Amino acid sequence: MSALHAAPVNRHYLEKVMSVAEVMEVEVIVDILDVRGLKLVAKGTQVTRALQEKLILHKLRQPFESCVRANGSVDARAIVAIASRLIDTSPSVAHIVRATSKGGASVLAQLGRLEFGSALEMMLTVADRSGAHALEHAVLVSLLSICMAQKQGLSEQDQMVAGLSGMLHDIGELYIAPAHLARGRRLLPHEWSHVVVHPRIGQMLIDELGSYPFSVGRAVAEHHERFDGSGYPRQICGDQISAPGQAVAVAEMIAGLLLKDHPLERAELALKIIPGEHSHQLLSAISGALRMAAPEVGADPVRAQGGEGVGSLFARIAAILDLGEGLTAGTAAKSASTLQLLRKTMERVRNIRRAFISTGLDVYLRPEPDLGAGADHMLLFEREVACREIQWRLRDIARDLALQTTTPDERLALAPLVRMLDDDLPGGPIGEAGVVMPLRPVYPGAGMVSVRRYGT
Repeated sequence: MSALHAAPVNRHYLEKVMSVAEVMEVEVIVDILDVRGLKLVAKGTQVTRALQEKLILHKLRQPFESCVRANGSVDARAIVAIASRLIDTSPSVAHIVRATSKGGASVLAQLGRLEFGSALEMMLTVADRSGAHALEHAVLVSLLSICMAQKQGLSEQDQMVAGLSGMLHDIGELYIAPAHLARGRRLLPHEWSHVVVHPRIGQMLIDELGSYPFSVGRAVAEHHERFDGSGYPRQICGDQISAPGQAVAVAEMIAGLLLKDHPLERAELALKIIPGEHSHQLLSAISGALRMAAPEVGADPVRAQGGEGVGSLFARIAAILDLGEGLTAGTAAKSASTLQLLRKTMERVRNIRRAFISTGLDVYLRPEPDLGAGADHMLLFEREVACREIQWRLRDIARDLALQTTTPDERLALAPLVRMLDDDLPGGPIGEAGVVMPLRPVYPGAGMVSVRRYGT
C-alpha cells in the first residue's frame, strides 16, 4: 500500500486547500471514504471549512489529494501565458531561450504539452494561491530546465521530464508548516530539518499521484543536490545526479537571479563562488547566454544590506578554520564519523576562502582600495553580491553540520563551530577588528538564519 493511502490528511496541505476554497470553487470529485469504507463526503460536495475537522480526524481509503479539484485550476495554457510574459519582459530569460535552442519543439510548445492530472493541478493552484510569485517561479524553473536539457542534448522525452520536474520541484513545500517557510523568517541551523525534506516529499507525491516515469520524481528529489556533493537531502554528487536532475538544479539556482537588476553580474558572481557545484557544461551554457545580453545601465544605486563587512567576513572565515582545525586535532572528534564530518566541513570552508579571493573581495582588505573613477557603483554592487553569496554558503555549511551531527556529545562539541558558521550578524562571533566574541548558544533560543531565498 502506498504512503498516502490509509494515512491521515496532511494538516498543512488541508489548511491551504481550505484557504483556496474560500476564494474559488473546490469540488469533491469522488466519494471520500475512511479506511473502513464509511462515506465521509459525497462526490459533488463543495469544499468548505465545515469539512476540515471531519477530514483531519480520519484516515482515508484514497488520498485526499486525488479527491478534490478546483474549477479554474492552473493548467498548461496558464503556464504558457506566464512563460511567454517572462520571455517578453526579461532580456536575460529571452537570451537563454535563444542561446540554448537546438531546433525541434520550442520551449513554449513543450510547456504547452505538460500534463498534470487533477491532483497535481490542484497542488499547483494551491501553490499559486499560497505564496507571492510561487507559480511564476515554478514556471521559470520549468522553462529554464527545458533550456538546460536542450543544451545537454537530451531527448525530447527527457526534456519533458526536466520541464515537468521543474514545474513541480517545490510541491513538497506544501506539506511543511508555513512558519518554517515564511519570507523573513530566520531558522536555526538544526531547524532546517523541517525544510530539507521537501525534495523527498515532492518525489513521493509525484510517484503516488502522477502517472509519470520514475525519472520525474527522481529529478524533483535531486533539485537541491550539487555536483560536488554539497547539496541535500542525500549529498549525492556527479553522475549520481540524473541529467534532468542536473538541469533542474541549475535552473532553480539561476531563476531568482534573472528577474533582478544586473542579472548578468549576479549570475556571473554566483557561478564563481563554488565552481564545482554544477556541471561545467551547464554553467558554460548559462554564462555564454548571459554574455549575449547587453549590460544593464542606469540602474538604481546599490543599497546597503547590513550585516558584516568584508573585513569581518574574512576574519570570520579565518576564525572558523582555526576553530575547526583545533576541533579536528583535539578530543572533540571522538569518533571516525565525527572526524570525517569535520574534515569535509573544513574543506568546504577552505573552498569558500579561495572563492573570497577569486571574486576579488581581498582587494577591500587593503586600507584604501582604489575603486577607480566612475567604477564605484558596479564595484560596490559586486562586493555586496559576492559577500552575500559567501555568507549564504557558510550558512549552508552550518545547516549541514547541524543536521549531520547525530549524538548529544557531537552536538555539544560542534555547537561553537555551527554558531560561527551561521552568525553573520553585527555583534556576532567576529567583530570588525577580527576579534573572536563570546558565542551565543546554537540551539533553541539562539539567533536565527534566514530561509534560503530565490537567488541572490
